[in-house]
Amino acid sequence: MKMPSFSWRQKLITISLLCLFFPSVITLALTGLYTKNELTNKASFKSEQSLEVADLYISNIVIDMLNAFNTLQYDSEFITNLRVAWNSYDKNGGKQVDFFAYKPVSEKLEQLTFFGGQTYVSVLLPNGLYFSNYSTYQNDLSYMYEEPWLTRMSADPVNMTNWIGAQNNYVRSDAKKYPKLITVVRSFRLYANMQNAYIMISKPEGQFHEIFSKYAEDQTMMLLDGQGTILSQSNVDKIGTKVPKDILTAGLTEKTNWNGQEYISVNHPLSFAGWSLQCLTPYREVTGKIGNFLNDIIVFQALFFVVFAVVLFYLLRQLTVPIVQLVKTAMRVESGNLNERSMIVGKDEIGRLGSSFDRMLDRIEEMIQQIEWEQGRKRMAELEALQAQINPHFLFNTLNSIRLQVRMKGEMEISEIIGSLSTLLRMTINRNNEFLTLHEEVATIEQYMKLMNFRHLENVQLTTSLASDTLLAMIPRFTLQPLIENAYLHGLRQRHGQISVNSWKQGHLLFISVEDDGVGMTEEELTSVRAMLLESNRPGEPVKGKSSRMNGIGLRNVNERLRMIYGEAYHVELMSAPGLGLKLTLHLPITFHMEEEEDAKDV
Repeated sequence: MKMPSFSWRQKLITISLLCLFFPSVITLALTGLYTKNELTNKASFKSEQSLEVADLYISNIVIDMLNAFNTLQYDSEFITNLRVAWNSYDKNGGKQVDFFAYKPVSEKLEQLTFFGGQTYVSVLLPNGLYFSNYSTYQNDLSYMYEEPWLTRMSADPVNMTNWIGAQNNYVRSDAKKYPKLITVVRSFRLYANMQNAYIMISKPEGQFHEIFSKYAEDQTMMLLDGQGTILSQSNVDKIGTKVPKDILTAGLTEKTNWNGQEYISVNHPLSFAGWSLQCLTPYREVTGKIGNFLNDIIVFQALFFVVFAVVLFYLLRQLTVPIVQLVKTAMRVESGNLNERSMIVGKDEIGRLGSSFDRMLDRIEEMIQQIEWEQGRKRMAELEALQAQINPHFLFNTLNSIRLQVRMKGEMEISEIIGSLSTLLRMTINRNNEFLTLHEEVATIEQYMKLMNFRHLENVQLTTSLASDTLLAMIPRFTLQPLIENAYLHGLRQRHGQISVNSWKQGHLLFISVEDDGVGMTEEELTSVRAMLLESNRPGEPVKGKSSRMNGIGLRNVNERLRMIYGEAYHVELMSAPGLGLKLTLHLPITFHMEEEEDAKDV
């Protein structure tokens, strides 16, 4: 299925609306998220403050209970009275205790005062004898000896404190008023060889949740043991149940789900028994107002977006009318009607574009007329040039005819010179190939040497030693001829001598050396030539020295040409000394005709 094509105007309007819509949505979402996070942080901070105050009060209650343990356990008079009472009870066969032995113990317990109000203190001695600061005639505590926690404590070392936690009120007269108690028990011994005795102190659970209600009015605060069991809460029915384990991490503030409702949960550890305080703030109460506020913003932004979209659509439509007109004009021009003009004027970019487009069409018409006129003139000039042209083959054929006539008259030397000239002219005129083989290049310079010897009436010998694996190596046309000319004119100074051309291959490099046995160069001249090759002198500046060993033009041209072709892979080396001639060695990347063909195919 082909996708529908949208015009530039439609794309511009769509992009503009999207650029308005997405930032608005993202800003609204980030604002809501940031506001909710800020409210959550404030609620968490408030919960933490409430927990710290509750911790202070609860810690005072617990410290008061622990002080009571120490007061009774380390009061020698109280322990002595307990021993007297226990001996009396044992003497009477475990049935009763003398009144005067019982009274001091009971009075001591009743004299204890505690922080926070009502506190139940009980002392359980072996063999069923017990004391309390409340009436024991209405409250039989004998069943306490069968409690699981007491059985467990009997195996523990003496002076161990056991945090029993929440339990049902064992004082019948206060059971309705205080249905749950928070109990702590400590073991001790009357005699070293005697079974453990126990001091049990209980606080009504209501004293704890009254603190919670006072400092957490719109929150739910709980006292938890180390396993997450609720010890105290305003809802008595929840006492004894467990909260989710994921909210028990100390100091953790997070959003959690409990009993089908989301809460902001803050856990505050206490300094004893592994207990902690947990504060739950209903998440909806924290974010409810911001939710209504965000809904109002969404409605407002939706109305604003619709109004702005209508205005934007109208304005963009008006602004793009010249562009649409320009496109229609361009399409008519494309169909071949070059007389069309957009007629768009104005000082803005679109107006300048329309004016430039119209001027361009005017210029194109003028150029077409100019080209038609020039083409006519060119055809006439080509015809005239064709009529006056001399075919280069006519020159070669004429030279060959002269060469045959001279040869027939016995002038063999003149015949060879004419043949060399014809070959050299053919190589000069034929520029179809930029590269040729080393073998062909050396053959060309051999013909050149014959012409030079004939011209200067000298007999300069040219010797070649070319490695067989380099004969077909491709090098740029006329690479060696300027070097041979330089050696002939400046090295041998147009006198007899010898010029040697050698080639060899090492790895991927081709080495070509041109050596003469001429006058050579001094160290100063050699340094100057090397500097010239490194382009230290300005282009065209003559080489400086006491005697001009070489004018540098041919060598400079060859050097620059090879540098442009091979780049950094090319290198030239010069060796010379006065009276010992000059040896010039070229270092080139080696390529063959077959490689060039493959490269051409790849391209």
